Amino acid sequence: MKRIIALLAAAVMLSACSAGESGETSSEAESSSLSEISSSAGDVSAPDSSEAEKPPEKKKYDADPTPLEQQSAAALPSLEKVTAQYKEKKESISGDLEKLASAKEHPCINITTEDGKKILSKDEYTASVIDVFNCDEGFRLTAGAGVKVRGNSTADQGDEKPYRIKFEAKQGMLGLHGGKAYKSWVLLRSYWNLAPDYAGLSLAKTIFEGKYYSSDFMYVNLFINGKSRGIYLLCEQNQASEGRVDVYEPKPDETQAEIGYLIEMDNYASEEHPYFTLEHTGKEFKDIAGTTRRLWDKDYSVKSDINTKGQLEFIKKYTDGCFKILYEAAENGKALMFDSEYNTVSADGVYPSPQEAVEAVIDTDSLINMLILEELVHNNDVGAGSFYMAVDFTEQSKYKRLTFMAPWDFNWAYEGSASGKFYACTFQDIWKDGYDRSNLWYTVAMKAPWFADKVKARWKALSSSGVLTDTTTQVVNDCYSLMKDLGSKEAWKSDKAKDICDFINGRIKWLDKQWL
Repeated sequence: MKRIIALLAAAVMLSACSAGESGETSSEAESSSLSEISSSAGDVSAPDSSEAEKPPEKKKYDADPTPLEQQSAAALPSLEKVTAQYKEKKESISGDLEKLASAKEHPCINITTEDGKKILSKDEYTASVIDVFNCDEGFRLTAGAGVKVRGNSTADQGDEKPYRIKFEAKQGMLGLHGGKAYKSWVLLRSYWNLAPDYAGLSLAKTIFEGKYYSSDFMYVNLFINGKSRGIYLLCEQNQASEGRVDVYEPKPDETQAEIGYLIEMDNYASEEHPYFTLEHTGKEFKDIAGTTRRLWDKDYSVKSDINTKGQLEFIKKYTDGCFKILYEAAENGKALMFDSEYNTVSADGVYPSPQEAVEAVIDTDSLINMLILEELVHNNDVGAGSFYMAVDFTEQSKYKRLTFMAPWDFNWAYEGSASGKFYACTFQDIWKDGYDRSNLWYTVAMKAPWFADKVKARWKALSSSGVLTDTTTQVVNDCYSLMKDLGSKEAWKSDKAKDICDFINGRIKWLDKQWL
């Protein structure tokens, strides 16, 4: 009998050990058995997010450490000569600046160049001294810098050029961005109209509500070597930098893939920065308006610092994967995710819905804000370039998901009818050059019913509050306040600003009918 009892006890202990090795307690095993019985009876409900399995842990990506063939950025020239020239003429220059300021109401910037040279190059900085004056005493500035022509098509249109300023040391500019100091700033020309960029950036500030970066800005009177160049818009440089697009940039000897990335959809890729191509060609897609087209490849420039081929390959793989996850969710109702090596795989059993799979890798609120902005202004270049996104894989990351921000370049906006059709979230009309400037991120995302519902909810919050029309009213008032500084010959530019805001207000009314 004792032998039988011992055998029975051993059997019980063996069973307990077996349960422990499998990770189950006896109560868990019982629960599992009950679950199986319930399943066999057909009484199974979809798991909620708390019951779903966690995504696989990301392991360190094995990035190719081969150095990139870096294209050298324009170096700041020696400022010794221009500084000496400025000091020699300082008393005379100060007197000239006082005279210039006496005729203006708004802040002024004067660029004194070495030997009085013209600023003509897009590739090389001209050694200069920058004076900021006709402003509060705390904002006055005299500092050495390089200045060059910036932009693409706008740089080649007429004598009025846009400029990039790169200071020798970080400087604040007229209190922009809370007075934070940076080396790089931008001067955008007003050309035929004061308001394209001013209105677009004003709307961005309203829509983003401080949650996502967009450039701060203000109007200034620009002079070069004492000669008036008219009204310009002083802006920030869209760049990876603390307080702007705050992603981690690697030190020269760092080769890991898990860094920060700022990238731009860029129709001028390859001219200055490392770039990659997302290959969409061959897929056929019907937008929400019923137009069907075959998708096309798009180039993306990496605007933050990277060191290796592996880092470039990684951000291409990640961005491509994010687009695939969005596409499959919107077009086919499928949930995909990244595995531990950043390959896209089925998310069944991990995310309960395609929406949650998308929102695990894309900040959809940022994409919605950008889409609404682009719909308001009808930017014809919406899918060509100046479309920025960021992600950061470091522990201190502010962008753990692909995040859209930093809107830029509204020179091809505000055209066509203010009512009658969507622009950003559908395929655009193809221009005479045969180039399709539609934005695939918007057109694909809007196909998902849950994404469209989120757009409508965001639009309702913005439109019903009146902040959008308040913004256009402020833009018109700000532009009319420039009339004295513009002078009689260019006062007509203020009226053009009103035309732009009338277009935006028309878009608001039409979008109200679609989304409220």
